[in-house]
Formats: sequence, C-alpha cells, structure tokens
Amino acid sequence: TGLSPDESFHNVIQGRLIEIGNIRGFKTYSPDKSKKFNRKPLQEITTIEKCPELQWADYDSLRNIDVIWFRELNNGYYPEYAFEVELSTGVWSGFGRLVSLKEYNTRFYIVSNNDKRFRQVTNSFSEYTNRFINIVPDKVGLLYSAEKSLIRMREEFNL
Repeated sequence: TGLSPDESFHNVIQGRLIEIGNIRGFKTYSPDKSKKFNRKPLQEITTIEKCPELQWADYDSLRNIDVIWFRELNNGYYPEYAFEVELSTGVWSGFGRLVSLKEYNTRFYIVSNNDKRFRQVTNSFSEYTNRFINIVPDKVGLLYSAEKSLIRMREEFNL
C-alpha cells in the first residue's frame, strides 16, 4: 500500500511522540494499530493497547486522538498530554477530539506547520484557546533526537 508523503510523515510524527512519551515514563496510547514507525506497527511501541475509558470524556473522541500520554494513578489512568497531527489544510477534526478531554488538566498539542490555520481554529474554541499549543513537525524530530541522545549518554555513563 503506497502511503502519501503526508500519511507516512504523519506516522513518523506519531511514532516519535509515542517513543518520547515512553522514554519519559508515560503510558502511551495511539489508535492506529497497523501504521508503522521504524518498520514496527505503532501498537508494538505503545504501552496501552486499549484506550482507557475516562469518566468525563466522550470515549469515541478519546480513543481516536492520535497520541495520548497517560500517567498511571491509583489503578487508573490520567491523560497528561494529548497530540493531534494536522498536516493537511482541510478540516482539523483533531481539535474537537482534544476538547473531549476538557474536564481534565490535559495539555493539548497540535502538530502543524500552519500557524495561521492553527490560530483560526483555536479562536473557534475560544474557551480553550490557551490550552492549545502548536508544535512544528520539525521540532518533534529535534525533541526525539535529543531524547534518544540523552538516553545513549545516560547509558554510556551509567547515570
């Protein structure tokens, strides 16, 4: 199956976000079981197979968010960070999915190169505007490289 460049880049970003979450000790979830990152299906690198059901979030929206980092708390899961990758200029449905976590103190991230579109869409969610953060896809790559380097250095020096 030939992926469009946007689709394969989307998978790369999701994979990097999952691995960063894993490195940082979060429980990671992504709905895309068969998408691949570094030749591994995303489900092999996430640490939660089935999205936890949360009391104050619409499950259909929640389980379709691109990447969620959960903290394990008292036999349950708390959504700390949620990411939507929006590379196309079309309908950015990720915003609506993220807002399904509004009752939690979750940080909402949109990964996109389109700052103007990001500002337009956040304005339509004016109640939650300050909870959304736009990350440029290249910065996800830089963060991923830095996290991987840090692990190698820690291992090298036994720290």
